[in-house]
Amino acid sequence: MGLGPTFVQTKDRDLTTWGNYGTFRLGAFQERLNLIAGLDLTAYRLQDAPEASFRYDIHGNDVLFFLGYSEGSWSLWGGVGAGQMRIYDKEAPLDADKKEQDQTDGAYDERRAHRSISQVTEAGVSYDLYRAQYGKIDASLSWRRLVPEKGWRSAYALTMIDCLQFEVGFKLLGW
Repeated sequence: MGLGPTFVQTKDRDLTTWGNYGTFRLGAFQERLNLIAGLDLTAYRLQDAPEASFRYDIHGNDVLFFLGYSEGSWSLWGGVGAGQMRIYDKEAPLDADKKEQDQTDGAYDERRAHRSISQVTEAGVSYDLYRAQYGKIDASLSWRRLVPEKGWRSAYALTMIDCLQFEVGFKLLGW
């Protein structure tokens, strides 16, 4: 689980907003070489920033393959993958059965999502705050770069999105 600043690069200028993230990591540790490898399944939401002319939330999911090195309480890793980004049209009217909802609460029709495939790269470092035989708690800092497909970049004037994440992780049962 994590959150952090997000830097949205557009054709005209760069914008800053916040994002929150949730990651489920399935990995393996090779003790002799101190290597870690596996898959990260991530869901995220990048907040809108109306004062910076960024008028929509971006939601997404992605899958990354990561490879890294672990020594003692420290771990370093890098990963590549792909995922789906979604922008919801907040200005579109809601369906007839949802009309009684207040439009000011951020409601939007999820069927009106504009979807894009994105390329994802990530690099990170983590430190174990607490370790036990069957679990641990760690803190990490990671950087992610999300690059949407070409047609979507031109439609929304987004070049790429850089995310800096501060995360707290929990490992249970030694797997």
